[in-house]
Amino acid sequence: MGYSGGGEWYHGVDKLIKAYSILEKKRRDTYLVLQTWGHAKRIEMLIRHYGLKRAVVLPPAPIFNDPLRMAFLKAANILVLTASKMPGVYLAERTTMYWYMGTGNAIVAEDTPGVRGVLQHLRTAYIVPFNDVKKLAYALDLLIDDSNLSHQLGQNARSELEEKYRWDGLLGEKARRFFREIFTD
Repeated sequence: MGYSGGGEWYHGVDKLIKAYSILEKKRRDTYLVLQTWGHAKRIEMLIRHYGLKRAVVLPPAPIFNDPLRMAFLKAANILVLTASKMPGVYLAERTTMYWYMGTGNAIVAEDTPGVRGVLQHLRTAYIVPFNDVKKLAYALDLLIDDSNLSHQLGQNARSELEEKYRWDGLLGEKARRFFREIFTD
């Protein structure tokens, strides 16, 4: 399982670590890899607090769109999109959602209006109620057990991203003409 995002409680990483602590007690075939910027020491303290054996923190990527970050996201079988009520974090989560969709891997996402506007439960993601740690742990466990569902969610998310969120699809003809005029003059 993978997470890429901020390291403060308001990014949602704390509830992910707590959910993973429930899962790790039940399963020995999982790893949680957290790629985060800042506050790695705080996250490592949480990992020790819960006594997690198979959770690791990767160092931050040197740049926002770093190829190593993208490779990490692609390597994780299940990606977890936690949510926040903090406006700045909420907007950043939307970017992360599209990165996750691009990997073709399963996504477990907390339910927010932004998530509901893009992802569909059991079609492009497994969506859990906001702040429900037990349901988050359950969803992760379910997707580990059901590789067919996990694979289908990931493929559907990737297809939807390619169909609905391409630049040429997002920009109408009027916008394309506008940009052509600006850049050809």
